[in-house]
Amino acid sequence: MEGYAILFWKMGPVLKLSAPEIARELLWGEEVEGLVDLPVREIIDRIKAEFPQHEENAGALIGHGETGLFEVTWSWQFVRVTCHDLPAKDRERLIDAIESFDCMAFDPQLSN
Repeated sequence: MEGYAILFWKMGPVLKLSAPEIARELLWGEEVEGLVDLPVREIIDRIKAEFPQHEENAGALIGHGETGLFEVTWSWQFVRVTCHDLPAKDRERLIDAIESFDCMAFDPQLSN
């Protein structure tokens, strides 16, 4: 099942890479100097509050929207959300919940 991914991170004051370069490094499993550690537990708790229908496994959260679903994975530097047939209204709620922690959203599909 093909998904639509969005990455979130928090930039520090001395970040030297562009957003596409940051995304590439994070997706390759690299640490990026200059990113601020995320409050991952608080972000996940906020997503769970916004989307009460969910299952949490080690390292992943599967949430259900009105229709469709999303999968959240994370590290201490970023959160990745992969949406599967999730309506725009639910995607916006999800993005707003994560951005409320001063994270920026990056859409890797738009950088190609």
